[in-house]
Amino acid sequence: MGVRFSRAPYKVTYMKDGVQHTIRRRPPPKLHDMEVQDEVRLVHGKNDDFKAGETLTVKGINPRQPNVLHLVNEDGLSTFVDYYDAKLETMRGPRNGMDVIDLPINNRYLLWP
Repeated sequence: MGVRFSRAPYKVTYMKDGVQHTIRRRPPPKLHDMEVQDEVRLVHGKNDDFKAGETLTVKGINPRQPNVLHLVNEDGLSTFVDYYDAKLETMRGPRNGMDVIDLPINNRYLLWP
């Protein structure tokens, strides 16, 4: 089913100058089609460990910040990037309204040699 991104408001409580403050926040809308387990390509490099053009796997997407992707490379190193710094390469994660068996990667056995 994938992660459902609710835009329901939530409260954040913090201390400032010894006084407790409570504010109401609403998560932004999700602006991309990437899901957990998808492979993405970095458009802009971050450093020597995460260079431009490298293929990474989406490890997680925070429901309160759905436009920030948690990416991991093949060495196990992880980083956070904005959605516009990554381009979707391969859909591997479950989608809403689409069964996992319907993904092209899972239907290779149907192709005749």
